[in-house]
Amino acid sequence: MDTTLQSIVQVLAAHKPFSALSRGSLEAIASVARPMRLPPGALIVQEGDEGADLFLLVSGSAAAVRAADDGGQVVLNAIAPGDCIGELTFLDGGRRSASVRAETPCELVRIPADELRGAPDAQAVVGDLKGALASVVVNRARSLSDEMLVSLRHQLEIKTIQNQFGNFLVLTIALFLISSTLFYLVAERYIADVYDPRFAWQAILFFALPCLLMIRIMKIPLRDLGIRRERLWRSLAESAAICVAIAIPVGVYFLWFAPAPIGEAVGDETPGGGGAGATVDLFFLVQYFFHTVFQEVGARGLLQGLFQKFLDDRKGHKAILLTSAVFAPMHLAFGVDAVVVTFVASIAFGYVYLRQKNLAGVILLHYWLGVLAAVSVAF
Repeated sequence: MDTTLQSIVQVLAAHKPFSALSRGSLEAIASVARPMRLPPGALIVQEGDEGADLFLLVSGSAAAVRAADDGGQVVLNAIAPGDCIGELTFLDGGRRSASVRAETPCELVRIPADELRGAPDAQAVVGDLKGALASVVVNRARSLSDEMLVSLRHQLEIKTIQNQFGNFLVLTIALFLISSTLFYLVAERYIADVYDPRFAWQAILFFALPCLLMIRIMKIPLRDLGIRRERLWRSLAESAAICVAIAIPVGVYFLWFAPAPIGEAVGDETPGGGGAGATVDLFFLVQYFFHTVFQEVGARGLLQGLFQKFLDDRKGHKAILLTSAVFAPMHLAFGVDAVVVTFVASIAFGYVYLRQKNLAGVILLHYWLGVLAAVSVAF
C-alpha cells in the first residue's frame, strides 16, 4: 500500500462513521478518495447540484447555508472537523438540499460516489458505508430536532415578551394620563385639599386599577411582585435597622435642636385648600400603611420588575431610574417639592428592593419614613 493510500486510511479510520468499517472497506474507499484543500469562502457543495460525492472535513470549519427569498443566505448549522458533508445525497441520490461553505482554510477527504461504485467489491463496500452513514444521519436529525425545539421555544418566548411589552407600554401611558388628569383637577381648584383621605384613596384606586389589570393580563405571579416568603424576615430586619438608624438623629434633633412646634397639620397649602393638610392620628397611620402597600406593589413589584425584565437589566440601575422617573410625576398634585422628594426616595427604595428581593422590607422602610416625616412636620 503506497504512502498516500495508507495516510487516507488512517485519516478515515480516525473519524466516525468510518471508524466502524472493516479494514478492507477502508482500503477500498481510500483507493478512490482524494485529499483536498479549500480557502475560506469556497463552496464544498452547491445547493441544487445532483452530485452525490461524500466529503469528510478533516480540519477547519464550514457552514451549511441555504438561499433566502431576499437573495441572501441563511446559515443552517456549523460543520466541525470529523463531520461528513453530503451524506444525505450519497444515501438517496437526490439533489443537494443546501450549500456548504468553507469558513476557514479547510482540509477534506473527497470520496467520489461514481468511482466508489466502480471499485472491487463495490456493492459490499457501499452497503457498509451507507449503514455507517445511517447512524450519523439519525443522530444529526435528532440533534437538529432538539435545536429546532429550542429555537421554537425561544421564538415563542420572544413573541410573549413582545406582547407583554406592548401591554406594559399601555400601562405606563395610562399612569401618566391619570397623573396629568389629577394634577389638572388640582390646578383648576376642583380639589380643595389633596391630603383629604377621600381624594387620596380615589387617586390610589385610579392608579391601582390599570396595575391590577396588567398583573392579570400578564399573569404575573405574586413572587415576581416581591410578595414571597423567601428573605421575608431578613428584609424586615434590614429595613428595621435602617429605620432605627434614621430615627435616632431625627429624635436627637427634635429633643434638643428643633424650634417651637409649627402646628398640628401636615402638608403645604393646596391650590384651593387654604392650608389644609393631613392630621397625624390613628386613622392616618392605618390608612397610610395601606397606601404604602399599594404604592410599593405598583412601583417596585410591577414597574421596576417589568423594566428590569424588558431591558434585560441584570444590575437593575436602569430599571430603578426609570421607575423613579415614572413614579415621581404621579405626585405632581402635591407640589414640585413632593415630586423631587419622591424621585430621590424612590431611587433609595429601588436599591433596597434590588438587594432584598422582597417587598416587605421596602414597605416597612417607606411607611416608617413617611410617618416620620409627617410627625416631624406636625410636632
